[in-house]
Parts: sequence; C-alpha cells; structure tokens
Amino acid sequence: MASSSRFRNQIQPYEIPFRPGLELKAAWTWGAAGALGLMGGLALGMPLMPLLTTSSIAGFFAWNRYKIGHRYQQKLDALHQSAGHLWFISTDEAETHYRIAREKDAIWFGRGFRWTKHTAERMYYLLGPGAELVEPLETKQTTESGEFIGKVWIHALETERDILLPLDALKGQTLILGTTRAGKTRLYDLLISQAVERGESVIIIDPKGDKELAANAKKACERMGTPERFAYFHPAHPEDSCAIDVLGSWNRATGLASRIAALISAGGDSNSDPFISFGWRVMNNFIHGLLILGQKPTLKSLRTLVETNPTEFTLAVLKAYIQQNDPKPEILHSYLTAKNGKVAEDVPGQLAAYKKFYREVLSKTAASPELEGLLSDEEHDKEHFSKMIVSLTPLLAMLTSRPLDTLLSPDPTTFHGRILTAQRIIDQNLVTYIGLDTLSDSAVGQAIGSIIAADLASTAGDVYNYQIPKPINIFIDEGAEVLNQPIIQLLNKGGGALFRVFLATQTLSDIAARLNGSQQRANQVIGNTNNTIVLRIIDQNTQETQTRKFGKFPMSRMGTALGSGISPHPMDMNNGSYSESMNLVDTDLFPSSEFASLPALQYLAHFSGGTIIKGRIPIVRD
Repeated sequence: MASSSRFRNQIQPYEIPFRPGLELKAAWTWGAAGALGLMGGLALGMPLMPLLTTSSIAGFFAWNRYKIGHRYQQKLDALHQSAGHLWFISTDEAETHYRIAREKDAIWFGRGFRWTKHTAERMYYLLGPGAELVEPLETKQTTESGEFIGKVWIHALETERDILLPLDALKGQTLILGTTRAGKTRLYDLLISQAVERGESVIIIDPKGDKELAANAKKACERMGTPERFAYFHPAHPEDSCAIDVLGSWNRATGLASRIAALISAGGDSNSDPFISFGWRVMNNFIHGLLILGQKPTLKSLRTLVETNPTEFTLAVLKAYIQQNDPKPEILHSYLTAKNGKVAEDVPGQLAAYKKFYREVLSKTAASPELEGLLSDEEHDKEHFSKMIVSLTPLLAMLTSRPLDTLLSPDPTTFHGRILTAQRIIDQNLVTYIGLDTLSDSAVGQAIGSIIAADLASTAGDVYNYQIPKPINIFIDEGAEVLNQPIIQLLNKGGGALFRVFLATQTLSDIAARLNGSQQRANQVIGNTNNTIVLRIIDQNTQETQTRKFGKFPMSRMGTALGSGISPHPMDMNNGSYSESMNLVDTDLFPSSEFASLPALQYLAHFSGGTIIKGRIPIVRD
C-alpha cells in the first residue's frame, strides 16, 4: 500500500491544451435525459420528489460536462476567429491610447500578451499533435492570389490587452527587425506619433525617403496644433527642404574633426586605420586654422582646403595668430626683412619669415599646439600628404555638390529657407524628417546619413556634459545603410543624455556587412540594445539569433508505449502492456522557423528586464 501511494504521488497531470469540446455532446445527452425523464414521469403520474431528484442529478452532470466542454470549445473557437485581417483604428481612438500611455509615463505598443512557457507549450502542441486543428485555418488565411499571410492563430493563444512599456525602458535603446512589408513603417508611425504627443524632439533618418512616413509625422504635428514643429530635409527636393548645418553645433573643435573622420571610417573602428587617424588630424588642424581666422568651419570651406595647396591658408593663419598676440613691430619687421634690406613679399618668403618668428619668439610665451599642427602639415612631404588624405576628397565632394552645398553648408545671408542644427532641433523640440534618397544615389545618401549621425552623437555628448538632458527620439530606418561608429556610440552611451534610439533593419547580416563584415562589431550593436522587437523575418541567421536571445524553457513532453507478446504457457496465450511517461525537455521559447510565419504588423518583443511580449499594432486612419 505504501508503495502504491508513493507511485500515485509521482503521477503528474497533463492536460491537452486544445481539442474539440467533446463533453458538450455528453452535456446535451444528460440535459435531454433529465428533461425527458421529468416530463415522462409527470405524464405517467410518478411521484414528484424522485423525478426532481433524478432530473437534478442529470442537470448537475449536464452542467458539469458543459462547463468543461465549453472551456475547450471556446479556446478552439478563438483560434478560428483570430483576426486574419488588418487592425484599423481611427485617429481619435489612437489619441485616446496615446493619452492614457502618456499619463502613465509609458508608451503604447498596441495589444498583446506576455509570452510564457505555458503559451509556448500551447504553440508547440498546435505545431505537432494538434496541427490538424489549425491546418484548415492556415489554408483559409490566404490572399486572393493564394499568398499565405501568416499563422494568425499564434496571436489567439492568449487573451490580448493593451501593451504599455515604461518610458524609462527606452533608454536602453531599441532594435527593430523585420523583412519588407512586415510593418516597420507602421510601427514607426505609432511610436513617432506618441513622441510628438509628448512634446519631445524627434529625428527621423530614412534612407529610402518614405513619403508616407514623412506625411504621418507632419500630420502628428498638425493634430497637436504645432505644424511649425515639423521640418523636412530631402536632397531630391531642395526647393521644399530645410538646411541642416552639420558643423553648426559644437563645444569642442575636435568634435567637428571627428564628424568628418566618421565618414572615412563608415562602420569601422575610427581608431584602427592610419588613414582615418591622419585624416582626423588634418581636419582638426584646418578647423582650428579657420577658427583662428575667425571663420566658421563648413564642409565647403574644408573641401576647398583639402583640394588646394594649403600654403596660403597656413600663411594667413600664422599672420592672424601672430597679430592676435600683439608682437613688437620692430622685432617682427626684423624677421620679415632679408639681409639685402628688402621685406619678403612672395608667399614662400613670408611664410618662412613668419614661421621663424613664431618658433624663435612667440612660441616661448604663446605656443599654440593647433598652429604647430598646421605648420607640421604644411611641411609634410606633399606626395605622401596627398596619398594620406585621398579618401577625404571624394567624401567632401559628395557632401558639397549641388544641392548639398547649400543644404549641408548653408550661408544665412544667401539661404532663405529654414536652417537647423542638431542643438536647435533639441532646444525647439522639433520633429525633423531626414530623407537620404539612397535609392537614387546610395553613396551620397549614406554619406549624408553618416555625417548627420556623427553630428547627433557629438551633440549627445555635449548635452550629457553641459546641459540638463531631455528626451530626444531618433528613428533610423534601414539602419544598416548609415551605421557607423557614432551611431554605435549613441546606442552604447546615448541613454545618459536621454537619447532614445530606434534602429530598424531587415537582417543582422546587413549590420555585419556594413561593419566591414565584422560579426564581432555586429554583436556589439545588438548587445547595446536592451529592447528587441521582431516582426516577420525570413533570414535564417537572424531567426536563430533571436531564438537564442528569447531563451529556452523546460517543456513537458508526453510519451506512450504499447507492447504485446505471446506467452509459452498454454493457458495464457498472449499478454500486453501500456505505459505513459512525461519528461521535461529544454526547448526554445519561440521556434526560429516560426518568425517567418508572423503575419504583417504582428511582433514578438524582448523588452528591458526580460519581459517577452507577443503583440500586434494597428493602422491608424483619419
């Protein structure tokens, strides 16, 4: 008896998550039997109390069977009633959701539910033993052309509710993965509209130039009654475009040189290439030279210096610096006068005289490392110098050719449109759409994106160091096309300046390809994002990476065994056996292959803190 008791205690119950409500037939049978028995007994004049007792017992069993069967049938019906069509809501409905989220210091991510191990077990059942329950549904959920639109029943595994994520979680940065037409643009519309509603700065970097994304951002500003907050930048539409002075915001001149160096490095490490380091040094010296002359550094002025002989520029800077330090005229004149009594008038002669005066006299009391760097460049071997800065010339040419010469290096005296800087966007809480037009010219578009990203990264550092941070939302579509070291820095450290970066891409391989094929650098980008939102993805490597991120869980797996045999004893001709077992098997919380089956506008998200959400987002219509 004790052994039997221990055995019973080891038995673990296992409930099939989905099946038809077979108990409903028994419920109707019990109900009919109770009703017919009552009516028949009354017709035959039988005593009332026994009839009521038997009918009540039948009714109890009918109700008990109905409850169990109805529960199973409801779950099955929910799968078959799962929305295979898109979810549309009005602008008024959306703004109600936005307001509720804002009041709770949160952001609304549509509707959904927490993805738990119990949810995963239900999914695996329908992918395995219960596949016949959803196969008709999958055949039904296709377009008129026969295109499969996804396994819509996945979202019916649990009861959905509004998904609200605390705004603090967004400081951990967000990676959005999704193939073409999976819903990245609609997700951005949802997030951008809420940022506008909160009155925060928004910067949208769009390589493709999605007109609808720009239009929706503009409408969001208009709905708030602040249409002036919207700014539009697009090199293909210079007549409608504002100008962005990418070198207009800075606290340290070295930061301007770093923005140019970011163009050379593209996605690589800005310290790993001697050409990058040399290019940074040259830009830094030119920029400090312009500042000594009292001139504002621009991409156009830097291009001019790179493409021309810097001797005259060096002489002008040297003269200006010496005059700023009030040299004694008689001493300076003595250096400028040759042995024959003539004052040097040609450029080489004057340069030699001024350099000698600086090094022998002025450097003793007013040495300038910046000026000495410029002098060092001027004295550098010309052929070697030209080879080391060869990569600067095409990049600066790209960014200063028409119409970018006025859009990225605007002159306030001649440009009559709106001129922005990164700092101005932040100070005025603007909503700035930046189209890169990479479809028409990918090289120039990527260069624009890189210099703007470098400007933002530099400004984030200034905000962190010198200002009281306030939220700035940066949305980068097709992020692999503009990914560079400054963006990686924003992902890594921008949260301290309250920069919330949303980086969308189709595959993780795109990120590695942009970073010179470095998977290690790609992993750094992925590791710097605490939130990951996965829409439909079809790249196998991306699927497997996300499955590993979501982790595993111990899944209960039932096993059955049947056996039969023939006994040698004449009186016992055959025997049989049956056994059931249940084991715990480590299984992926979400199978990698099913990311390709997510319908459009549905996602699986891993948010900061480890919460996993299955959700869907609406299409907002006026």
